[in-house]
Amino acid sequence: MPPVRLDPVRAFAWVPAAAGGVRAGLRWAAHHTGLPLILVSAIALVISWRLLRRGARLAVEVALALGLLVVATRLGWVTW
Repeated sequence: MPPVRLDPVRAFAWVPAAAGGVRAGLRWAAHHTGLPLILVSAIALVISWRLLRRGARLAVEVALALGLLVVATRLGWVTW
């Protein structure tokens, strides 16, 4: 079986379509709220940054809990 190679062009081909969707969503929100597009974009940026930080914190906590459970299982303290 030939080795699997990561082709970045094919792997990230969805990015332009997603960017167009984000752009359309921001325009839609600006149109329906009456707020300027730049303000809607700034609000979306701040909210996404906060969600990213909280999501990263959650991912670290889940990884720590998973590590503790794996260690406890290996030591025989927890059985499934």
